[in-house]
Amino acid sequence: MNRNFYLAAAMSAGLFAGCVSTPPSPAGTLKVSYSTTLIDRSRLNEAPTEVQLVQRETTGRNVAAQVGLNVLMMALGGGAGVSTFSKDDLAGDPIEGVVDRSNLANPVSTGFVQSLQEAVSARMAEEGRWRDRSFTHPLVVGGGRATLVYDNLMGSEEPQYQLALRLDVYKRREGNWPVAPRLVLCDGRSQTAQPLAQWAASSYVGVQQELQRMLGACQEKVVAGLPGLLED
Repeated sequence: MNRNFYLAAAMSAGLFAGCVSTPPSPAGTLKVSYSTTLIDRSRLNEAPTEVQLVQRETTGRNVAAQVGLNVLMMALGGGAGVSTFSKDDLAGDPIEGVVDRSNLANPVSTGFVQSLQEAVSARMAEEGRWRDRSFTHPLVVGGGRATLVYDNLMGSEEPQYQLALRLDVYKRREGNWPVAPRLVLCDGRSQTAQPLAQWAASSYVGVQQELQRMLGACQEKVVAGLPGLLED
């Protein structure tokens, strides 16, 4: 998915200008909130609670469904409806056969939002230029889907998997004019790919460790980027 394309389309349509404003936060504070909507206006069906699994057959099912839809659209004369997708856009399936599911927990909409709120509040308190400012629009944690996704669709060998995270942190500018929000892009992938059996070791403890590493890096990036996020 080309985020720049969707963001440009959103800007030209004024989609970010028509949102309802919320009451200003107390001076010197900035609220951090969660949304299932990413900056390109794509939306998750619900807040993610667990890491999901995207296997080769997951893509196969979706390719078949997409081909059927595209053929139907062309038959109806709606060629503009023909589309493609990336495996990274797939929601995936629940990981089955796990007794202790704590390591599959996805804390983006809960613990990460709380942690980021604490880090942002601490940084705000350190900066004199922000102590007298009130902000109408919150800092939004958007999306946050995490999946174990195969690295190669083709081949007969055992597939390798990487942990993939799709996460935006963004803030609307305080002026009510159709300009794109400020964005910190926190998408990421695990540094190594490995067989699913290795990820599954010790009830997927490696998944939680890698996810926490990604979220920690995102939080550091957001806190460092606060000056740009708070510009009008």
